[in-house]
Amino acid sequence: MAKRNQYRNHYSENRPVFANVRLLEAALSLKDRYFSKVAIRRGLRRLRRWTLAIAIIVPAIAGLIWLGMAAVEKAYSLSIDKVTFDARHKLISKEQVMQILGIGDSINMATLDTGALKARLEANHSIESADIRAELPDTLHIEINERIPVVYVEQESGAETGNRIRFFMDPNGHLFPVMPEYHNTFMGVPVWYLQPGDIGAFTAGTVISEEKRRPIVELVAAANMYSLVEIPAIREIFRPKEWKIIATLEGGAEVLMQVYDIKGQMERLAMILEHCRATQRRPRSINVIPRINPTVIYAGEPGS
Repeated sequence: MAKRNQYRNHYSENRPVFANVRLLEAALSLKDRYFSKVAIRRGLRRLRRWTLAIAIIVPAIAGLIWLGMAAVEKAYSLSIDKVTFDARHKLISKEQVMQILGIGDSINMATLDTGALKARLEANHSIESADIRAELPDTLHIEINERIPVVYVEQESGAETGNRIRFFMDPNGHLFPVMPEYHNTFMGVPVWYLQPGDIGAFTAGTVISEEKRRPIVELVAAANMYSLVEIPAIREIFRPKEWKIIATLEGGAEVLMQVYDIKGQMERLAMILEHCRATQRRPRSINVIPRINPTVIYAGEPGS
């Protein structure tokens, strides 16, 4: 049985049939070529295909554009609704930190620069280090490590020059401003009077060398191991020589020490003061440098 529409097959025995069809169509008139039933049906099929493609592609493109715009709008509308805060030593409050950062209740997640905020906090001399992290969708984490005041520092020449500026010093020797709103519980720490040459620029941010600060830090730490009954608060600290420390206690007693074996000297001081309380005598000057027979001058005695 002969095949119908054999010329519509993709291939004939000798050559592609498409070429024959194209030749036949080329021989037709324009009217027959473009307005015949076959041409109209072909055009309608093509129109349906293009219509279907457009019906699919256009909404898809429009949907992608809408999703992109929605994503951008969502990103720029992401506000931080929750701020977690932790201060290692509980000296600076969350409200004070937010004031330092200069940000209010409305914080945009998309435009938030955590690196700049961290730098702003660490530029505050009362803060040793800070960590700021943004967590999607709406949380900002703030952690700070404050500097702990060990002593006030003041230049000994201030009494003569009138320059009585004071800074706090932390255990690492960093100087930072005295701010009662942060350091209310440290306002009674001793004052260390600096000698000329103990420090370069006397300003916040300067670091006192380890050699200069070590005996002072050890002295304060050793004194804090005792109650105020055992050893009264140290009010002033002088270091007139490299090896020598003079500490003035609450009540006026002066204690002569050396820069070595601070802990042992404080033990001797505690025993001397206990003896003074037992004998109801008030010490005026105490030399705790000798391990055996440290000397004490009592108030009212000759030379006191």
